[in-house]
Amino acid sequence: MTVRELGPDLSLTRGGDGPGPSQAPLWRRAASARARDLAWTTLSPPLLAAVPGAALARWPAGTLDAWQHWLEHADPATLPATIDELADGHAMPPAIAADHDPANRSLRLGRHAERLLHFALRHMQGLSLLAANVPVRRAGRHGVRTLGELDFVWRDHASGAVVHWEMAAKFYLMAAGGTLPPRAQDFVGPNLVDRLGDKLGHIVHRQLPLGHAAEARAALGHSIDRSEVYLLGWLFYRDGEVPAGLEALGIAPDHLHGWWSTLESWSARAGARPNLRWCRLPRTGWLSGALVPESGTEDAGTLHATLAQRFADPRHDHGWRRESPVMLCELEPAGPQAPGWWRECSRGFVVPPGWPARALARTEEPPRAAPQAGPDDA
Repeated sequence: MTVRELGPDLSLTRGGDGPGPSQAPLWRRAASARARDLAWTTLSPPLLAAVPGAALARWPAGTLDAWQHWLEHADPATLPATIDELADGHAMPPAIAADHDPANRSLRLGRHAERLLHFALRHMQGLSLLAANVPVRRAGRHGVRTLGELDFVWRDHASGAVVHWEMAAKFYLMAAGGTLPPRAQDFVGPNLVDRLGDKLGHIVHRQLPLGHAAEARAALGHSIDRSEVYLLGWLFYRDGEVPAGLEALGIAPDHLHGWWSTLESWSARAGARPNLRWCRLPRTGWLSGALVPESGTEDAGTLHATLAQRFADPRHDHGWRRESPVMLCELEPAGPQAPGWWRECSRGFVVPPGWPARALARTEEPPRAAPQAGPDDA
């Protein structure tokens, strides 16, 4: 069994370390992993409350309430497959496959989140999806050059406005815990390639303006009334200590967050909570709340030994194992209504030796060359 299999209907915490309310969000409590991921992509809180120089995504009035009601009663068999199912060769039902470009069956996490939003925009009330993944090209002296891609273009039924969304699902660790005030470049991806500041700059200065270029109007056959940022994800803070001053960066007060720790600090955390169990959460499970059968859990002592061995792997070609943080979920019993199952009560990364210093150095580097427009993985 994997952590993405279906399980009983459970109420999980929204974020942090404490027990959750009796009625948790759908992306936490749904029995189906398909429903949880789809709900997370559409109903979880955004990372940001403001983006300098850009507008945040706005849903038409009433759309999300109607969508949540529909999703709560939807047959999971009619929803998009999870990444694990696709990796196992799961075939989408014809009605679902019709909503997806066959070329867009990537198993990357960013592509999967985009695939889920595409499905939602096709089925929501109050709007019509006009186009997705539209390449914007410009002819020049040396041939045709691709400027980028428009993620989603849809029409608001009530106002008639045509809206362009640029979407990203991101996971960042705040490396410079002592920096005051915090900076956007202090948030780095686990692999240290991506930074929040760079991502926002790319969206604001490159991706959003594409929607108003003459080439975009030509590709779509009409103009766009507004362009907006649709940014979801999780932020992780050293040992779970959320710093002050995040509002100055536009970070939403209810954003999803967890912790990151060294192996020693994590071991101390785990030792203080001996009745809980743990699981290593694969990238395919990073979106919504984890729901794990007991056979998929580990005790802290066994997991500590596994991580210590991984971070000390002597093989020359296993550098990625030694240097990559590992996402863990802290788990509590799901309760008498679901014997044998464990639910997520917090999540975070255990980082290998040397990672904090490399991450801190990364925050001071100049921006790297921007990639072609498109969804990014963490």
